[in-house]
Amino acid sequence: MKKLIAFVLALVPMAASAAEKFEATNTYVTETQLWPVDDSSGYWMIKFQGVSQVTEGPIESMAVECHGAGFWGFKGLAGNGICIHGDGEDTFILRFDTEPNGNTWQILSGSGKYQDLSGAGTAITEALPGNRRITELVGDVTLGN
Repeated sequence: MKKLIAFVLALVPMAASAAEKFEATNTYVTETQLWPVDDSSGYWMIKFQGVSQVTEGPIESMAVECHGAGFWGFKGLAGNGICIHGDGEDTFILRFDTEPNGNTWQILSGSGKYQDLSGAGTAITEALPGNRRITELVGDVTLGN
């Protein structure tokens, strides 16, 4: 009987980790380069460096560095890039996409305690005076096993 119970338990899939709500406010100092093509369009590259202050979810507040590029024109701003959250052993990388109709993010990979981290959501970014920006990230994340 014990062998039968062990066999049945082996067939039952392990419960997947449940997604948790995630919210963070990232504040950065930015370095921007612009290459205008004409009066209303061009190419941009940006580097953000700052802090991600987590207000909800299983991720700790940490340093963040982002690099991105794209185009602007009569349809608006479009581009993408990556953000490296953390330093040392416990880090994760997310991809961001900037489109005229909204910004999104998706976690690509992690290391240390964030090795199995996954998740996605939306982002709202606002330029501030003095080469600074603030981004509100909202979404769901799963830490994995």
